[in-house]
Amino acid sequence: DGGNIVGYYYDGSSHGFSYDGHSYTTLDVPGASNTYAWGIDGGNVVGYYFDGSAHGFSYDGSTYTTLDVPGASYTRAYGIDGGNIVGYYSDGSTHGFSYDGSTYTTLDVPGATSTSAYGIDGSNIVGEYYDGSYHGFSYDGSTYTTLDVPGANWTFAYGIDGGNIVGRYYDDSYHGFSYDGTTYTTLDVPGASDTRAYGIDGGNIVGYYYDGSGYAHGFLAVVPEPATLSLL
Repeated sequence: DGGNIVGYYYDGSSHGFSYDGHSYTTLDVPGASNTYAWGIDGGNVVGYYFDGSAHGFSYDGSTYTTLDVPGASYTRAYGIDGGNIVGYYSDGSTHGFSYDGSTYTTLDVPGATSTSAYGIDGSNIVGEYYDGSYHGFSYDGSTYTTLDVPGANWTFAYGIDGGNIVGRYYDDSYHGFSYDGTTYTTLDVPGASDTRAYGIDGGNIVGYYYDGSGYAHGFLAVVPEPATLSLL
């Protein structure tokens, strides 16, 4: 969001981080064994942590707030826009949710056996669902629209900004993609064995890729030319 990026890194356990273009700041929920940061809007970060089970969290720069869907066995938060957060939870099956600061609303794609929400921009939400295969979806508050990259076995939608959506698809390997409402464009970091796009803000796309040795690196793709951002 703007010049700020969030994600997570591993050094024996997993830690969230934020990056402002110059400095990395570690984000660890107090008491958690592992913390994962996934979404940012302004000064607010969302993600999830483990302390024996998984809980969503929001972080405003000073205070971590736990997010648990009532009755859920676990909750994971992935996207934030203004006062609205999206993610998914399990109660024996997987459901997407949106949260406006007071009320959790379940998001289930009709006919799907599982639904997960990952990104939000205004009233528009993106994610993936499963009905025997994986499909991306967008949801405008009333209608679910399926997103399938042509020729792909599976499609997953993760981030949205205005009319642009990013995610990943699988044919014989994973590729990132962007979608402008008309055209799907493949995003492959040069030399990568696997590329996954998770977030978009204007002309900037972030995600991670695996190199030929199987190591994971974050990237920042400045459309249309990708540039890598190593998270070593």
